[in-house]
Amino acid sequence: MSAEELENEERERKGAIHAVMSFVLVLALLIVGIGVMILFIVNKVKAKQEEPMAIIPTVKVMELAPHSHNVQISTQGVVESRREVVLASEVGGRVIRISPQLMEGGRVSKGEVLVEIDPADYRAKVAMSKAALADARLALEVEKAKAVQAKRDWDKLGRGDASGLVLRKPQIESAEARIDSAIAEVERCERDLERTKVLAPFDGRVRMEEVEEGAVVMPGSRLAEIYSDQELEVRLPFSLRDFGYLSGTATPEFMLTAMIGGELKSWPAKLDRVAGEVERATLSGYGIARLLPAESGMTLPPVGLFVEARVPGTKLDGVIEIPRSAVRGENEIWVEHSGELQKRKVEILRSMRDALITRGEFAAEDRLVLTRLDAPMTGMKVNVDGDLEE
Repeated sequence: MSAEELENEERERKGAIHAVMSFVLVLALLIVGIGVMILFIVNKVKAKQEEPMAIIPTVKVMELAPHSHNVQISTQGVVESRREVVLASEVGGRVIRISPQLMEGGRVSKGEVLVEIDPADYRAKVAMSKAALADARLALEVEKAKAVQAKRDWDKLGRGDASGLVLRKPQIESAEARIDSAIAEVERCERDLERTKVLAPFDGRVRMEEVEEGAVVMPGSRLAEIYSDQELEVRLPFSLRDFGYLSGTATPEFMLTAMIGGELKSWPAKLDRVAGEVERATLSGYGIARLLPAESGMTLPPVGLFVEARVPGTKLDGVIEIPRSAVRGENEIWVEHSGELQKRKVEILRSMRDALITRGEFAAEDRLVLTRLDAPMTGMKVNVDGDLEE
């Protein structure tokens, strides 16, 4: 065997020995790993299992105590005069005098002469009518004298009963009728003479004047418009829901308020009457409030002022006032009952700015939950805050 063959054989023997040693090493490592794994499995640490702690929310509650509620209806209106009139001329003629107060905003007194029309022609007509009356009375006396003479003549010459025509009875009746007509004509002419002076029918203010001195007016011509600034009222609108809380017979008193010059002013008023029908355009009912006479030193509001009012309505018994924020969904509320949440339905009778007037069927231990919870559920446990809301 040659040296080269011996060298190859020796190389193959070493490669075989290396392969066996590698296999033995890998097998030893595998056996050790399996042993360690078995040891960990046998001696594993068991985690201690504990029940999770339940989180019970704390809520604020309010007692649900029924009580009586006096309805107060908020509304607004404009001050108006109860008495307004357009003055018109009843006779024609030239205007010879106008009152200095007959101007926009002027104050006039009852019976004051506001406009005077030239009365000369009307005085002449009065004189003529009185003359006609005197002639009619004279004619009657003449007819009466003729009747007396006719009666005497018939008694001397006539036979039987004289007719009325012979005794001049129709002539006397005609003369009497002419007197009645003349008297009526005198009265008409005197009235026309009086109507040359246009008087203020009541104390008030002038809204507008439409006549000038020297102008010639015709019967029916507009002269001025005046209104009373002492007899005032306010037409107050009410929604249909609020309209139902007004009593048709009661006349409650309340205050009207308005801001004037940065100061809140108030005036006493009384609901004088309630309209008997609903306005179709706005679906609103109306009440008419009359301002009460001003107290000493207090001025009434000007006509046209916008005022606010809180009108007392009927009394509601057995109702509960709750905050708006407590209502959820379709008129539902959450209550605390023996430490648990329960849902209740309510009927909303009145809606106010921050609160609701409601009715509902509640258990004796129910208390209104005021705290807003993220996901409330029926039967959910809750803790109650020690401070109850009033």
